[in-house]
Amino acid sequence: MQRYTVAVSQTGVRLERFVKELFPGHSRRDVQVWIRDGKVLCNGRPGKKGTILAPGDCVEFASLLPETPGAVLQPDPEVHFEILYRDSFLIALDKPAGISTHPLRPGEMGTLANGLLAHCPEVQGIGYSDREPGLLHRLDRGTSGVVLAALKEAAFENLRLQFEQERVIKVYAAVVVGVPPARGLIDFPIGSAGRRSSRLVTEVPGKSQRRLRHIQPAQTRCRLVRSAGRYSLVRLLMTSGVRHQLRVHLAGIGHPVVGDSLYAGPVGRDSDSTGMPAGRHLLHASAIVFYHPADGRRLRILSPLPEDFRTFARTHSLL
Repeated sequence: MQRYTVAVSQTGVRLERFVKELFPGHSRRDVQVWIRDGKVLCNGRPGKKGTILAPGDCVEFASLLPETPGAVLQPDPEVHFEILYRDSFLIALDKPAGISTHPLRPGEMGTLANGLLAHCPEVQGIGYSDREPGLLHRLDRGTSGVVLAALKEAAFENLRLQFEQERVIKVYAAVVVGVPPARGLIDFPIGSAGRRSSRLVTEVPGKSQRRLRHIQPAQTRCRLVRSAGRYSLVRLLMTSGVRHQLRVHLAGIGHPVVGDSLYAGPVGRDSDSTGMPAGRHLLHASAIVFYHPADGRRLRILSPLPEDFRTFARTHSLL
């Protein structure tokens, strides 16, 4: 029996999409047949392809599904990262910008997950997905900073519960366009703009927009650190984990992250105007705060600003 638990970040996802993401090497038609034939259970009952999932829902497969060719994660010792913290229960990695947290396609190499497996073979089989062994959360490809992983199954379950209960605090640094308020709470729900769109949208009061799909509540605390010219350095704090949350919220209030090709418009797409390489936006996961799964002590793990971030900030008088 293969069993997966729906995370907070997957709230509102259709069962069909959830299963397709677990088995990226299989077609959408394959997934529909599995569901139609009753091979996919949701909370112990045969699911329907349009079932909307909620955090904590249990998705099981009543019989062993065909393996995806090349779906087994392979270790990749060529992936380099710094270790910010490690003990026998967990490890915190410093993800560079420009690499994915985990593979999106069968056989993909060069991701943080591949590198973690090469460095810590004991993570194999820990967690809810073979593509993300031990990983407790994700960062976008263009985002750098701290990523937490568990080295024991019990530690994974404890920490995942902390994430789902929003007891884990994630702190980010970002360079944004314009000058946002000195302090503020961005409390706008986020949803998808269309069935096939990878772009998310926030519901800003007073702005008319088409009806959103899979709406999720999201809160981001933002504090202005320094502004100079057309850019500002901000500190962001979040406990929720909606996909693209910080990028969507900042763009929604009119201060997108510099270099964000998806949400910042011309400023994101024109790398020459910012000096940033394509695919790199100035968003960095600078700290994570949680409770140790073994003894309950409060841990705060820090990730220093990477050199490209510091260089841009210094050049524009933000550091």
